[in-house]
Order: sequence, then structure tokens, then C-alpha cells
Amino acid sequence: MNSAFTRIVKKATAKIMKRESGFTLTELAIGMLVVGILASVAVPSFLGARNNAYDKEAQASLIAVLNAADILYANQGDYSDASSAGCGSGAGASTALAADIQKLEPGIDAVAATSSSTNPLTVSVDANITYSSNAESLGCQAFYATALSRSGNCWIVRKTVEGKYLSATQELPIQMAAQLNTQNAAVTTWTLLQVNGAAFAYIRARSTGADADNTNGLAAIATACKAATQGTGSVSSTANVIKSTEFYTSWKDVQAGANGSNS
Repeated sequence: MNSAFTRIVKKATAKIMKRESGFTLTELAIGMLVVGILASVAVPSFLGARNNAYDKEAQASLIAVLNAADILYANQGDYSDASSAGCGSGAGASTALAADIQKLEPGIDAVAATSSSTNPLTVSVDANITYSSNAESLGCQAFYATALSRSGNCWIVRKTVEGKYLSATQELPIQMAAQLNTQNAAVTTWTLLQVNGAAFAYIRARSTGADADNTNGLAAIATACKAATQGTGSVSSTANVIKSTEFYTSWKDVQAGANGSNS
């Protein structure tokens, strides 16, 4: 009985093994379609999440450097360097300022204002004199720092303690761009507030990711990602230079902005 059953099983197995196995062309086409749809959704999401993480890394470095600058200000009474009391690159003292920041934040490689940031852990720093509405010098009251994200974006932070302008000619006002209200577009927000304190901006890379229109290349941004270039900013629209009025009060508003700092 057992031997007969075994023979039947063997015959059935042999018949199955002789059959040709595989997928039909229709099944393969459907499978490829499904994979393509999943890839079209997953790949951009992955790239977006990756670049967001890269940007957070650069932002964290800038906050760490800004905290070190605040300690320097508490000790010095301004943002001048400890050795010469010079105010940033305008006084040829940005190298000394970078050395002071480096001592206070050894985890970050602080470099002079004329040196570009080459990665999120290399931060270019500078300081500048601010002026009153009467063009009176208020001393070394402004601090700037830039960091290049691995996403290709250049992130910038500015801190002013007092003052109305970044130049004696009153062409560079210390202002904040409008805070965005993403919940209700009908709500009118304040524009170009005259505000001191921490302010944020960035130069957006447009040659990678889903919006690869190649209007702003990585090499150009890397070259411009230095505190000497981005510190006081520009009066008019200049490629890869943030205007003094294109700073926001938070990283979130910077990324949601639609002005020159976001193009």
C-alpha cells in the first residue's frame, strides 16, 4: 500500500517538475509597473528626507557657533576679537575672531570670513559695526556665520544686538522678512520689521533633487558660502548674495520663504 502511494506521489511530482515554470509577459509588465510606481514615490521622499537631515546638521553647527559668539559678547561687550579688539574682516580681524570662536566651540572648525564653508562642520564667521538712524557707529554689534550643507544649500545666521543699519550710508537696514502664516493665507503679516536678534537665511541649490532646473549650481553656492560675502548682504538683488532684508526669524520661515534667499 505504501509503495503504491509512493509511486503515485513520485509520478505526480515528476509531472509537475516537467512543466515549464515562470511568469507571463503580462505578469512581468504588471510587476514592473508596480515597482515603477513605488520608486516614483519612494525615491523623491528619500532624497527629500536625506537633504533635510543634511540641512539640520548645518543649522545645528550654526546654532553652536552662535552660542559661542554670545559667550564672546558677554566677555567682550561686543563681537570684537579678544586679542586686537578689531571688528571682523573690516578691521582685518576675522582670523582672530575665528580663533576665539574655535576655543569656545572646539567641535566646530571656525574659519575666517574670507574662507568659504566647505562642509557643515566648517563655519565661516565675521563681525561688523552697526549704525543708528543718525549714522552713528554703535560698535561691533553684528555677528555672521555661514555653513555649507551636504545638500548643497548654504545656511546663514546673523545676530545683531543693537542698531538700525549695517552701513553708515543707511543702505543696509537691519530688518526681518515677513513671518509666514501657513494656516490662513488671508491673514496679513508684518513686513520688513526693524528687529535685532538672531536672523536666518539660506541660498538654495537648484541643481539637485526633484526641482533640478539648474538655475543655481552647487559650485557657485559653495564659493559664495562665506561670512564676508553674506554678512552685511547686498543692497540690490545679486546672485548668491542675501540682501539684508531677506533674513527671517526662524529656520522654518526661511525654507517656506519665496524671496531671493529661497531662489
